[in-house]
Amino acid sequence: MKKIILPFLFLFLGFGAYAGNENADRIYNYLEENHDAISLSLSKKMIDFFDLDLDLNGKERWITGDFSKGRMLVISEKVTAAKTNELFTQEGFKLIDFEEEDQDDDSQVWLYVKRKGKNVAEAHFVVEEEESLILLSVYGDMKISDKK
Repeated sequence: MKKIILPFLFLFLGFGAYAGNENADRIYNYLEENHDAISLSLSKKMIDFFDLDLDLNGKERWITGDFSKGRMLVISEKVTAAKTNELFTQEGFKLIDFEEEDQDDDSQVWLYVKRKGKNVAEAHFVVEEEESLILLSVYGDMKISDKK
């Protein structure tokens, strides 16, 4: 009996671990299939990995917490972020709003998150550069707050 149940248990646990990322996977797959892109990923559990501040469109945010997975996709052609932002909205991700200040930079950043309780389980940064689009995703147990 154990020989029959054990494979199904591993299969169920594998799908359970993967299921949390399926919405983001659809976005990555769409972008990879429709554009020239380079994709990288890292999977490694790291406790208290995040303790950093980010300046996003002139607004500083503080990110702390644990890391479990990271992905990056660089689209090497000029692609506007509008379609990517629409995909994140359709998949149910929440846009973290930033007050924009004057920028000399030619890039713009959007942050989409999926929460698990009060913490953030997924954070997806969409970076629109002059000649490319970068999608950086981090997974874990994080807190994002205004820098004090």
